[in-house]
Amino acid sequence: MPTVLSLQSRVAYGHVGNAASVFPLQRLGIEAWALDTVAFSNHTGHGRWRGSVIPAAEIASLFEGIADLGILPRIDAVLSGYLGDRATGPVLLDIVARVRAANPEALFCVDPVIGDVETGSYVTEGIAEFFRDRALAVADIVTPNHFELEYLTGSRVTSLA
Repeated sequence: MPTVLSLQSRVAYGHVGNAASVFPLQRLGIEAWALDTVAFSNHTGHGRWRGSVIPAAEIASLFEGIADLGILPRIDAVLSGYLGDRATGPVLLDIVARVRAANPEALFCVDPVIGDVETGSYVTEGIAEFFRDRALAVADIVTPNHFELEYLTGSRVTSLA
């Protein structure tokens, strides 16, 4: 059974991040392990929310607990989404490097969650730049929306082609 390590948000209301990805992956027969980057009441695109960012050191510690089990070679892909804090970026890249060291075939899929056309950016300072300047360089798959694609490429996107 393929295994995906998913580093994304967790929301109580709505279906984004790990609340949207883990169950569908499991239904597809993929083992999905979730490392939550935030615990929020709802998606930040609503303009207001409550909750907190999981500190980068805590995410690193939780990953270390997984690594201690000796199961990193079982991870076939790392999926990243909403980070919550720019300090999580280097932790994410370290996780990807360690997973790839244990399984050189492992993929890194980046959903560069930055914002939407309707709302603009809804991430804190440094996160958009992290995706653009660091994460894309090591990603195998990138899944930006329209707004994110324009930001990441610095180009206007006017058609599907």
